[in-house]
Amino acid sequence: MDLLQLKYFCDAAVSENFSQTARRFFVPPSGISQSIGRLERELGCALFQHRGNRVSLNEAGRRFYQSASAALALLSDGVEALKEREGVVSGELDIVCSCSRRLVTRAIERFSMLYPEVDLLLRNELPKNADYDLLIADNCPFSYQRRELISDEAICLAVPAGHPLAKRENISVSELAGERFICMPERSSLYEITVKACTAAGFVPNIAIRLDDPFYIRKYVELGLGIVFVPEISWAGLFSDGVVIRPLPGLRRRVYAYLPADGHKKRAAERFLEVLSEVCK
Repeated sequence: MDLLQLKYFCDAAVSENFSQTARRFFVPPSGISQSIGRLERELGCALFQHRGNRVSLNEAGRRFYQSASAALALLSDGVEALKEREGVVSGELDIVCSCSRRLVTRAIERFSMLYPEVDLLLRNELPKNADYDLLIADNCPFSYQRRELISDEAICLAVPAGHPLAKRENISVSELAGERFICMPERSSLYEITVKACTAAGFVPNIAIRLDDPFYIRKYVELGLGIVFVPEISWAGLFSDGVVIRPLPGLRRRVYAYLPADGHKKRAAERFLEVLSEVCK
């Protein structure tokens, strides 16, 4: 077996899609299938089970993935260590950012200037397993090696300027029953906060619009199509004069940076954490 075979295998193990792995490595899908086929023949067992156009690891594949991914991680660590001795931080950094995207974007801009040799892979949706180098989220469904607090901010209510609540200084969540809500998709931080807060107040929120684009969420509030819970710091200054922001007592969101417990600790991830901490001060 060779190094490229292991890279193909590990990527396909995560993506569960040979075509997606092929696009990532700029090779035809048949090249991925043939490479993994040779690997399976060398190991003497199948590593994937095939269901239509989808593939997934079988038991042997899961065991081999643990060893293969660890081996690639050790090799990557060795390369990074040598380069860092020369003052160079390089490699690929896989960042999953499910919230505080504005702060993370600022950090990415600064980090890219400081460490141009690092290639960034950015994702917004949580993966199926702890296959990332750094996770920015308000909670982590996986075991983690370490976490650092990134931000601790109040959750506020954004309403159209012509809405009756816009004239009020003090608003309780219970008063929002019957209102039309605009929200991020399910599994997002703001969706979970909205549903949890309204349920605790004794009602199920009427989420009339759900979309994964903060720009249009703000636009729809301005158009008077609904109200929305927003983080005070992350979304500060993004609304026009047509929207009024009011505090909601007791609602807060804490965002952390998580390093996976079963992954290797990339030096680039450590450097990014340093930059992100500076941005969030």
